Amino acid sequence: MDLYEALATRRTASKFAPAMPPREAIERIIEAATWAPNHHRTQPWRFFVLAGDERARFAGELAAELEQQSASPKLIESARTKPLRSPILLVLAQHGTPDDPERDREDYAACACAAENLLLAVHAEGLAAKWSTGEMAEQPAAFTYLGLAPTDRIVAYIYLGYPADAAPPKRADRSPAAVSWRGWE
Repeated sequence: MDLYEALATRRTASKFAPAMPPREAIERIIEAATWAPNHHRTQPWRFFVLAGDERARFAGELAAELEQQSASPKLIESARTKPLRSPILLVLAQHGTPDDPERDREDYAACACAAENLLLAVHAEGLAAKWSTGEMAEQPAAFTYLGLAPTDRIVAYIYLGYPADAAPPKRADRSPAAVSWRGWE
């Protein structure tokens, strides 16, 4: 598959098969993520791969924090089940630099590029993924569990595994890009 085909056919998965992808594939996927453009080569990304019972332990910490905060039962249940939706939960975090706001923005952009590289590598491996953030990306329990500083940022929860649906991905319809051509004949 060439790059343009990969870009056009990569899709967000909603369901995953229970089989565990090989560790070597995950290592290649993470390496591909680190090829993202990165101003001054700060390499701000941090990767955490949660599999097996580790996903449930992580989910338990998130849910326990929400219970202590008297969150809604729906939110607590969501925290308890989301990390289990795929065989692997890969967390991509940014090492924050709040003392340098320009670098912090550049590093966040680099991490977002790393996430896209990661998603394309997942697709190239014949696997499926879903990029998510939401309230779980802000929970202090997640930062504590992963050993992140309060100034760091969770950029992506990547749910990762084999697709539950074996149908080949199709090109999605896209609206034409809004482009303003200036000085072009």
